[in-house]
Amino acid sequence: MENVSRKFLVWFVVLFVIGILFIGTFYFDNSRMILKNQYFESFDRSILQLNHSISEFISTFESALEMFSQNEMIQNISDDPQKYYIPSRELFKSFQQSYPSTAFAYFAPNKIILGNKKLVTWPDTSTTLEYADWVAHERPWYINAVAANGKIAWTKPYSDATTQKTTITISKTITDSNQELKGVLAIDFFLDELSNKIDNFKAFNQGYAFLIDKDQDHYVFITKDVNDRQFDKIIQSHWIDKIYEKNSGNFYISENNKNYHVTYTTNPLTGWKVLGMIEEEKIYEKTKKIIHEIFTSSFIIILIGMICIAYISKQMRKSVKDLSSFLNKNENNCNIPVDSNHDLSNKFNLLSENDENDMNSSNSYMNLLFEIEYEIENILQIINENLVNHYNLDTLKELKNSIDKLLYFRNRLDESSSQLQQIQKDNINNHLYLVLEKIKEIKEKDYNLPSEIHEILNKIEKQIT
Repeated sequence: MENVSRKFLVWFVVLFVIGILFIGTFYFDNSRMILKNQYFESFDRSILQLNHSISEFISTFESALEMFSQNEMIQNISDDPQKYYIPSRELFKSFQQSYPSTAFAYFAPNKIILGNKKLVTWPDTSTTLEYADWVAHERPWYINAVAANGKIAWTKPYSDATTQKTTITISKTITDSNQELKGVLAIDFFLDELSNKIDNFKAFNQGYAFLIDKDQDHYVFITKDVNDRQFDKIIQSHWIDKIYEKNSGNFYISENNKNYHVTYTTNPLTGWKVLGMIEEEKIYEKTKKIIHEIFTSSFIIILIGMICIAYISKQMRKSVKDLSSFLNKNENNCNIPVDSNHDLSNKFNLLSENDENDMNSSNSYMNLLFEIEYEIENILQIINENLVNHYNLDTLKELKNSIDKLLYFRNRLDESSSQLQQIQKDNINNHLYLVLEKIKEIKEKDYNLPSEIHEILNKIEKQIT
């Protein structure tokens, strides 16, 4: 009978462990898939927000160009330069100083004014151009504006000769009431701010963003850091044609033994493609460790629970066996006369003094196990919930108190060298290491911690180490 019970217990444990592993694997894979879909959706929304931010930046200069084109001073500067030249230049100066991304704001009248001035511009370069072999109507921004017939014209991005910054020029023709051309108005602006927006995107979204324009049969980057040269060949691959088939969308690619999620949209003002790419592996970097720790901790807790159940079952079988032996012995000796000089309880005492000590010791150890498990669950709840996105002094004090108790319990377990108690000590140590790693993550993430928070974090580290 005893062999049957042992076999049943062994099979139960084996099947239970297999079931836990199967459920854990399913849970882990399912969590990865859910996390992947949620992160990709968030990444796609970030690209749309980046596109909206780019449109806001560009519309500032388009609106300024439209405003200048309606200004009476600029419309009449060719007819009365003595009156309108300086006020127009001050108007450009005010705009350039208000928007640091502005390189130049200028107007090329249809004829030379004030003797030999070819431009009304700020910053003022009219003197430099007076005697230079420079003609406005031969410049691309002038030609594009005339061809656009009253609409805003764009140049391709180019490197400014003075600052070496990537620059774009937008221009628009100015006409009088008779639709006679009075000149061309233009604004040069740097793309530094767009580069900063893309850098911020990469910092917060773990991916890469690019602005791409199609120049005949070639694709060119509008803004791109030199560190992104690894994407030159990738973005020139065959799949790049897909992003011009629709205004927006997303798909997956595999390049250089890496899997990428690609999302794109079209900027309505420029026609540029705002392209985002992220490696699938990037998604799991932050959460993989947490999921692994939770799964490992749960498995250890289940294992300890099974050991406790086996231990309790063994003690119960021992007690039943002892009781059965006593009853059989008592039945065989039921005819023994009773000694009136002794207390009846001394004759039929079921537990000796040693048995009572063992029983008390077992109960004490079980209580200790329950207390340890309670403090471990409390610590796990604190580090997985309260320390993920926010933390305060009260939470850290509660964490410190739980750690104090665990250290005390671990010292009590040091009094014994049994294998079961050694397992429990290892379990405590594992969870203390989890706390230590979480504290290090907090310090690395936030360098400006309040002094009180920093002090109690140091105390907790000192306790554990």
